[in-house]
Amino acid sequence: MTSHPIRVLADGTRVYSNGVRRTPVPDHLRKYKRRKPDVPGAVLYQGNWYLPLELVPLDDRLVPETRPDTDAYDHMSKPRKCRCDVCRRQESKRWKNQWSREERCGADHTNNPGGTE
Repeated sequence: MTSHPIRVLADGTRVYSNGVRRTPVPDHLRKYKRRKPDVPGAVLYQGNWYLPLELVPLDDRLVPETRPDTDAYDHMSKPRKCRCDVCRRQESKRWKNQWSREERCGADHTNNPGGTE
């Protein structure tokens, strides 16, 4: 960057304050290629050009349906240890422990994890 004025002539030639003229070289005559893509917003990072991603607007995005942690309570009655995504969650440990406590106390396991009617 320079603080001196640079004049640009009609043919694209730049004239610097010390009198040096520079005419831009067309792409087909260049020795080294111009690698910058024509896409606006392209970013050069560590020698590679990255193009901007086409993202879905926030209003159109959908959040996947989640399963509650209380499903782990019902899965504890399965004959083998359940390996579903709900049972593997750390937060579902509370419901597994509640099922185990009720199992030791001899409570029936109807579909009533809260214990109230």
